[in-house]
Amino acid sequence: MTQPFKITLRNDYAFKRVFGVEENKDVLQDLLECILDIPPETISGLELLDKEFHKELLSEKLGVLDIKLRLKDGTFVDIEIQNRWHFDFPERTLYYWSKMYNEGVKQGQDYTKLPKCITINLIGEGFNKNKRLHNKYVILEQDTKEPLVSKLEIHILNLEKARLLKEGQCKDNKTKRLLNWLKFIETDNPEVRKMLAETSKVMAKANDKIIVMEMSPKEKWLYDSRMKYENDRASCISEGYREGVAQGAYQNKLETAAAFKRLGIDIAKIAEGTGLSIQEIEKL
Repeated sequence: MTQPFKITLRNDYAFKRVFGVEENKDVLQDLLECILDIPPETISGLELLDKEFHKELLSEKLGVLDIKLRLKDGTFVDIEIQNRWHFDFPERTLYYWSKMYNEGVKQGQDYTKLPKCITINLIGEGFNKNKRLHNKYVILEQDTKEPLVSKLEIHILNLEKARLLKEGQCKDNKTKRLLNWLKFIETDNPEVRKMLAETSKVMAKANDKIIVMEMSPKEKWLYDSRMKYENDRASCISEGYREGVAQGAYQNKLETAAAFKRLGIDIAKIAEGTGLSIQEIEKL
């Protein structure tokens, strides 16, 4: 008998297999009801915009597995699961939001007819802006907090925080439901998921889907491929950042050495102070 492998929905392939398919729209609806301040009847009319889920598309170009949908009132929603918070993520999620908003522009259209666009980001670890479970960013006047428009929402959900919170720390039932979903998404422990699934019929349905995936060699290969891709991507980002920092520090040394050289300071002393070689300083 095939031994099951451990799944976490922090893996974007597994996340979409559970939340981004037609047969599980009720599961996605339940999650969205816990996040958005939108009437349930509006969310219940959601339409998935990428209904054809091509499981083999795992290249960097085609393997972007976030979930895109449209609600009954025309609101567009983009949902992304991210294992790690990166320094450029705020700009990245704003860019994704702007792409959705721009797609709604038609020639000669009244700007007031543009749709509301929402991005939802679930972050596995490393979110460093604050310690909140759920952050909702909008455009407000700095002093009065008056909203400029209601067409921009960026949600950031902290899975690392969810792991540490208890139900008793939740202020209301909606937050408790959200906490259970985030714990369900974050964990790779089947027993924890089973316990959480006992609190909700739709969560039990999601858990059944995961159990089926855990028994499939093909699903394991696809899951592992996405995990490897994400790990490699994170390593490249980290290495690129380190190289950028090192290059910036070296450039600062060159600029400092050049300034000292113009002041007539002895090259040997400049080399001692900056760590540059005499040959590097002489070329300046």
